Amino acid sequence: MKQWFSVAALAAAVVFVGCGTVDLTDHGRAPANIGPLTVDRNRIGTEQPFTATCVVPAGAHNIASVEYLWGIRPAAEQASAPGVTRTSPVPPHVEEKQFTAPATAGEYVVSCTARYVFGAPDVDGNAYKDVTGEVRVRVEPCDVLRSFWGDSMQETERNYPGVSVYTDGLGGMIYDPLQSGLPAIATAFRFTDGKLSSILQTEEVETAKGSGFYMHYLLLHHRVTTSPALMLACDSAVIEWADGTKETPAAETDNKDKEKQARIDAGLIAREAKIASVFHSDTYTLTLVVEEIDGKVIFDRVYTPRKAQ
Repeated sequence: MKQWFSVAALAAAVVFVGCGTVDLTDHGRAPANIGPLTVDRNRIGTEQPFTATCVVPAGAHNIASVEYLWGIRPAAEQASAPGVTRTSPVPPHVEEKQFTAPATAGEYVVSCTARYVFGAPDVDGNAYKDVTGEVRVRVEPCDVLRSFWGDSMQETERNYPGVSVYTDGLGGMIYDPLQSGLPAIATAFRFTDGKLSSILQTEEVETAKGSGFYMHYLLLHHRVTTSPALMLACDSAVIEWADGTKETPAAETDNKDKEKQARIDAGLIAREAKIASVFHSDTYTLTLVVEEIDGKVIFDRVYTPRKAQ
């Protein structure tokens, strides 16, 4: 009788699936842990790209598949179930994931969860098991845009996908931090001794447009000083005339003064007027210059490191 029950138990442990069978006594098993997790940048700035890698070890048994789930969260928050990013073969390897750092500086946790889906339930009857590895990263405020002063050309290329190498630096169309109406703005990155030393962004408007130049300057001034992402202090602002006279833009009232706008627009077109403003944050100085060059009104923004005060 005992022998009969033993054979019956063995038979019950074999389940037919399609044309094959699954031996339920061959329990699935996940490794005790995964990792370590590492990131490929020693210093991570806000909105900068970085790559996280996770070592997936041996030690698993009877695994149907492994699903990898990545996430990043503030260090103070509890982990929540992230979405499956991809399914990978079982053999030991290194998983990696491209991230863009959050826009807010702080301490964050990058996590990788390997969901081992068993070919047969584990000894506790589970169909899968999640094994998670984590690494803590610090995201710092960038000095300027998505850069730190002193970044290499290689680091700068990585921070702004799509820029190209030129004789004296890098250039291309990148996002406009002032959101002046264009999705991207022509930007040049300059380097001294291989280290980022200045950034130039340029807008051009044909003088044939006839008007709106001074109003656009006022819009840029407003965004530089009030945008939550910038909030720069204005050190100086002046409209310089060819005859040597100067006047100060009234940023809060000139937007309603149509006569003044028309007068300054005409002066810019005739190359009789030029506008120059200087702003600063804790880490950089922004110089905004508006003038006519070769039939266009040019809005130049030059970012340079701010000298220690």
